[in-house]
Amino acid sequence: MTLVVARISNGLLSIAADTLLSKQGMPLPLQDWILKSICLPGPICVSFSGSPELASKSFSEFSKLHPSGASRGETIAFFEKSSASTNNDYIIAFAMRPELVSIKNGKRTAGLSKTHWIGDKEAYECFRHYEHGKLHYEHGRALPTMFFADELTGSPANDLYSNMRNVVLDRAAPSVGGFVTVISNREGGFRFAVYSDALVDWPDVLNGQEKLKLDNVSITLSASGDNKRVSISQISPGYININAVAFYVLKGHVLVCFGETDDSQTKCVALSNIEPRDVPQTLDAVFRMDFRALSFVVSSSDDFGVPIDSDPKSGPSFLFMPELNTMP
Repeated sequence: MTLVVARISNGLLSIAADTLLSKQGMPLPLQDWILKSICLPGPICVSFSGSPELASKSFSEFSKLHPSGASRGETIAFFEKSSASTNNDYIIAFAMRPELVSIKNGKRTAGLSKTHWIGDKEAYECFRHYEHGKLHYEHGRALPTMFFADELTGSPANDLYSNMRNVVLDRAAPSVGGFVTVISNREGGFRFAVYSDALVDWPDVLNGQEKLKLDNVSITLSASGDNKRVSISQISPGYININAVAFYVLKGHVLVCFGETDDSQTKCVALSNIEPRDVPQTLDAVFRMDFRALSFVVSSSDDFGVPIDSDPKSGPSFLFMPELNTMP
C-alpha cells in the first residue's frame, strides 16, 4: 500500500510520500522501492496509489501526448480516465497558480480542502493521530530534530514530514514504510526538499516528571552513545522538475538513489561505505550527470571541544556537526 499526503498553504505546496512497495502483504526489499510522486510536463507533479506499472504507463503516455504540458481541464480528464481504467488514485499538484486535485475511483473529488491524501486509510488515520494528538516523549530517549535547508517561510513541508516519519516508524501502519520523500513547488516547477533528520539526547535538566517544552525551557541537547552521528538526509538535484533524489544514512554510510528510467519507472540503487565527502561525486557517477547535489547532512555531537552552556539564556541550545553541506 501507500500513503501520500499533500498540502497547500498560502500558495506553497508540499507532498510527502513513502517509498515502500509490498507484494501479497509482504514488504519488498529496498532495491524494489520507488518514487510515488513524479514530475510531468506542465509543470505538474502527480502522485499515485495503486499499481506502479500502470501508473508508469499513464505517466509515459501523458508525457508523449503533452510534451509541453496540457490545460488543467485536459490534465484532470486524462488522469480521471487513467484512474477509471487502472483503479489507481492520483493527486495532481499544479505549480503555476498552485492547486491540488485528488482523483479517486475515476472522479475528481469535491471540496477545497488544504490537505489531500491517497493510499491506506488506516495509515492516514495514523498520520492524523500524530498531527492532532499530543506526542508524549519518553524520558531518556532520543528526540528527532528535523532541519529543512531551503523551504520558504510558511511551507507545509516540515509539518508533513514530521508526521509522516512517525507513520513510517509506527508498527500499526505496516503497509507504509521506507524513506519519506518531500517535494515542494518552486518558481517554474517542483523540486525535492533538502532536509536532515537527526537524533539528539533527552536533556539532562529534565527529570522523568517534567514535560519537554522546547518553546519555553532553556535546555541543551547534545549527543552520546548510540545517538551520536545519527541522521537521515534527503539530497536533491540542483534542478527543478527532475525525478531524481537521494537519501543518505549517516550512521551506516549508505547512499540510496532513486532515478527515473526511460520507461517512466523509477529505479532504486543502494551503495554502501560512502563517506559524506564522497556523496556529491558518487551521485554524479550514479546518475551520469552533474547532479549538483543540494545537501545538508548534520548530526548531533558532543566532541567539538566547545564548552556546553549549562544555562542557555535564549531557549534550547543544539550542538551539531556539519557532515556535508553543499547549499549555496
